Order: sequence, then C-alpha cells, then structure tokens
Amino acid sequence: MNNEILIIIPAYNPPIKLFESLLTKLEGAFKHVLIVNDGSDESFNVFFKKLERKYHVLKHEYNLGKGEAIKTAYRFAYDNYKDVLAYVVIDCDNQHDIEDMINCCKAAIEHSDSLVIGVRDFSLDTVPFKSKTGNKITRLMFKWLFNKDITDTQTGLRAISPTIVDKLLAVSGSRYNYELKCLITCCEENIPIIEVPIKTIYIENNKESRFNPVKDSFIIYKEFINYYLKLFIPYLISLLVFLIVFYFMNSNNDLKAIIIANIIAGIINIVTNIIMNYRNIYKHNSLGNNLVYILKKVLKIFIAGFFIYICYNLLNINLLLSKVLVDIILTIIIFLIFRNVGFKNEKKN
Repeated sequence: MNNEILIIIPAYNPPIKLFESLLTKLEGAFKHVLIVNDGSDESFNVFFKKLERKYHVLKHEYNLGKGEAIKTAYRFAYDNYKDVLAYVVIDCDNQHDIEDMINCCKAAIEHSDSLVIGVRDFSLDTVPFKSKTGNKITRLMFKWLFNKDITDTQTGLRAISPTIVDKLLAVSGSRYNYELKCLITCCEENIPIIEVPIKTIYIENNKESRFNPVKDSFIIYKEFINYYLKLFIPYLISLLVFLIVFYFMNSNNDLKAIIIANIIAGIINIVTNIIMNYRNIYKHNSLGNNLVYILKKVLKIFIAGFFIYICYNLLNINLLLSKVLVDIILTIIIFLIFRNVGFKNEKKN
C-alpha cells in the first residue's frame, strides 16, 4: 500500500532531531514523502538541502503559515503524484505513529468523499494541560455552532483522497486556522468527517511545538467569533423589530401585542439568519435536519411570547430585558432537547 500513499510534512524551523527520527521511521513504510519548508530561518538551509537529496522539498521564501504549506503540498501532489490514492498530512515533531498514518489512509481510500482525522484521547494524564483545555473549548464551541461533536479539533494527522482536494484548496485561511476552517467547510458542505482513533503521543510535554498559545489561539478562536457575530446580528435586528412592532401597535392588550411582535420578529430573525448564514444553517440533502431547525425556531417563537408577557406584566421586568432573558433560557432548553435529534446523511465515524 505504501505506493498509494503520499506523506505531507509542513515544517517551519523544525526540531531537527525529532524531524530526523520521524524521517527514519518513515523509511521503508512509505515510498512518497513531500516536505514543505515554510520559510524557515536561514540557519535551517543546510538541513533542508540535505533532505533534498532524498525527498521532494518545496520551499516558501517567507513563512506563510501551516495552512498555506498544506495547500502548496496539495497543489503539487495533485499535479505530480497521479497514482497516489491518499494524501496524509502529519506534523514534523515525530508525534504520529506509522500504524495510525496507515489506518487514516485506508479510511481515506475507502471513503474518498470524506475528510479523515486522527483523534487523540484527551482523557489521558499524559496530555499537557494547555492541549487538553484548548481542545475542550474548541470542541464545545464547534458543537454549539455546528451540532457536530469533533473529538479532536486540532489534530495534525489528517488524510484525504485527491478527489476532494479541490474543495479543501478553496478553504480560506493560511495558518493554524486553516485546519479548523476545513472542519467548518465539511460541516457547511456536507462533506463527511471520519474519525480514526490514534495513539496520544506528546514528547517532552510538547515543548518543541511551534504553536504560539496567544497569537495562534487568537487566530483560531477568531473564526468562532466571526460565526457568532453572524448569528448575533440577525438577533439584534429581530430585537429592534420586536420593540418597533410592540410600540407601534400601542395596544392595551399587552399579551396580544407581545405575541404578534414576537412572531414578526421571529420571522425576520429566520429570514436574516438564512440570508447571512445559509451555508451553516441549511443542510444540503438533509430534510430531517432542516425540519428540526424550522421546528425549533417555530416552537421558540410561540412559547417565548407568553413568557415575555409574564416577565413584563407580572414580574415588572423591562420589556427588552424580558425578551432577551426568555430567548436565552429557551435557546438553552431547546438546544438540550434537540441536540440528539436529527437525520444524518453522513457516514458513521
């Protein structure tokens, strides 16, 4: 099988001893290895020149980021490795196992329409605290936004078939955010994500990692912030509509005015949400998930009106605050009720 697999290794100022150990480990197991020197410092020139004697080594003149390095490798591989059936991206710090690489590639060949990710076990005591905490946060945020539980959102071991490389090349992002955005794109475009359990290896508490906890974490979480903003803006518009309709009616019947205002605001919220977040909300070829989305919105619209009335008229809470509090509480309750309800068209992981 080693003739059918291409190993891709993006590298920026790599830990030389660990990188050499990795390459020694790969010898005999894989025939094709493609390395991308992502603008490493001049002090690494001799090292990469040495590698060029045995491997294909691509070079960025400046550091463009891990995402760009992966995309450079994908483009080169698609044009120059025609007989390869799977590309597997690994980190250069020797923290991936040969057997795990092969298993991920087998899954990518079997599921040529899917993104295959190697997932680590973060419950182990050997996992560094920052890695365990970072994964918990991104996993929770991903689940909340896309209703998909990804075990390891930041794994560096991923495999794909050349048949979907064009879709991943179209993904924006040039640094560590690219890997997260690939997962987001898969959710938006209904590309299955296959999870393959792999060994959890951290050498010397992962001290050789080039991941900057502050700068690179901001780059990653900015993607989530952008998505939450796109969800928040339609809600702000609906709040404004709710207040305008309520006061425009100028009715002595607060219950009727609140319910009508909430229905109109809810419809505006659905419409603006679909316009701004169509790829995220609407699940192609998934009638069940789309019906669940509509049902949740309709339930919330009709139930919320009565509770807003209770808060506003009986508890004497400000109307705007009543609306926001009720919406937050109902959103959480409905999410908990419906989180496992839906019809998946994806392959089972």
